[in-house]
Amino acid sequence: MNSSVERPAPAATAFAPLRRFRDRISRWTDHRTAFRHRIPIRGRIALFGAGVVALAVVSFSSLVYVLVEGSLYRDQDAALTTRGDDVMRQLISRRGFQLSPFDLPIDITKSSDIFVEITIFDQNRVASTGKINGADPVLPTALLQSAPFDRGSIVNARAENGPLMRVYVRQLASPTGPAGYLVVGKSLSGIESQLSGLRLFLVAGGLLSLIAAGAVSWLVAGRALRPLDAMASTAEDIGRTQDLSRRLPENAPDDEVGRLQKSFNQMLRQLEDAYHRLQAALVAQRRFVADASHELRTPLTTIRGNVGLLLKRDDITADDRVAALHDIAGESERMSRMVQDLLTLARADAGYHLDKTLVDLMPIVQEVTRQAQILQPSRRIELLDGVPAPMVGNTDAIKQLLWILVDNAFKHTREDGRIELRLENGNRAVRLAVADDGPGIPQEDLERIFERFYQSDAARSDEGTGLGLAIARWIAQEHGGRVYATNNPRGGAVFTVEFPGESKVLAKS
Repeated sequence: MNSSVERPAPAATAFAPLRRFRDRISRWTDHRTAFRHRIPIRGRIALFGAGVVALAVVSFSSLVYVLVEGSLYRDQDAALTTRGDDVMRQLISRRGFQLSPFDLPIDITKSSDIFVEITIFDQNRVASTGKINGADPVLPTALLQSAPFDRGSIVNARAENGPLMRVYVRQLASPTGPAGYLVVGKSLSGIESQLSGLRLFLVAGGLLSLIAAGAVSWLVAGRALRPLDAMASTAEDIGRTQDLSRRLPENAPDDEVGRLQKSFNQMLRQLEDAYHRLQAALVAQRRFVADASHELRTPLTTIRGNVGLLLKRDDITADDRVAALHDIAGESERMSRMVQDLLTLARADAGYHLDKTLVDLMPIVQEVTRQAQILQPSRRIELLDGVPAPMVGNTDAIKQLLWILVDNAFKHTREDGRIELRLENGNRAVRLAVADDGPGIPQEDLERIFERFYQSDAARSDEGTGLGLAIARWIAQEHGGRVYATNNPRGGAVFTVEFPGESKVLAKS
């Protein structure tokens, strides 16, 4: 019997409605505030600065207003309490209540002075130092009846015939019950006038601060964004004129904008270098294609001519037919070698890298020397120096490099010439040299002979393609080494290949 147990939903599922609600709110907000993307960044900075200042001013103004309002009310309440206690001490005596007449009544509606009003029940009298339109102020009966006997209470009250007041109210006690009321009050018009002035001052100060903050933020943002504007103008000019040599002045302080200027200039330098490399690569590519087309055209012309001869003429002799076939075979082999060399160089240009392992050059050199002597018995090929030379490399590629140098020596030595190979193992480098006793190389061509399809006059040969030494240089560079040519003082040329030595191999391993 299979039983299923309900598992709680994962947190992702449980909070999915909240995420959807948040996404809807975010989309709604972005839609409603899409106009902000049309405001320049300088304006946004100015608005942000003004907003921050406005928030600070509003907070500070509200705090000041609350503190001042509380202070005014506390001072007024203290004054009312002090005056009320003084009146109570005057009224209470051994003989009971002693009511003294009050002179010079004040107009409560116009004055902010303290007035005193005493109501005596048994005498049915009301005495007040404050008048409202010539009459005594009449306070709500409920307010008077709720006043305590042992102390006074301070509340806001509005007379039936007058303005809002702050009053100290206290019942007058007697052995038989309430004897009357003591009211000490003051119109709130004075405090309201002061608070109104304070509000006006804070609002005016806040608006001026807001305007000043916006203006200052606008100016500061413009000054801070001036380098960015210069960068934008420079980028537009570069895009219009294609002049990557333009630079921004790097005398800015070491801040974010200064670092951005340096990064922008560094990017321009890299773009300029990349552009120059690209231009050089395009020129080299066009020259490479032209040279390859030129080199391939000669064997193709020879093959087409001989094939046409064999097809159109039936009266050619057997010797001519054999010669034509030999020409076709030779040129085909030459084209095959050229295509193979072109494929190797194309792989090199595409970033192809050789697989390398720890090898010893000594057996490779010995094998190539032996095979070369078998192929060219009329020439003397010798390995003068040979010591173990361990290095990290590719055996097939090193053998190909060595055969290129040996084959190049074959082409430039006499039938009874001599070719010498040397293998030296130093602490820092392994040197492999191939020397011949041919005509040598012109001094101005010692470096150019490693270019593709380049052949100096002294080295020109109908059998060569002009690609072998370029391949040899790539193989040497792939092994972290180099190949170069010099002239032998005794005659002939010397091609030397330098590879990283044993100490570097051990250090890397």
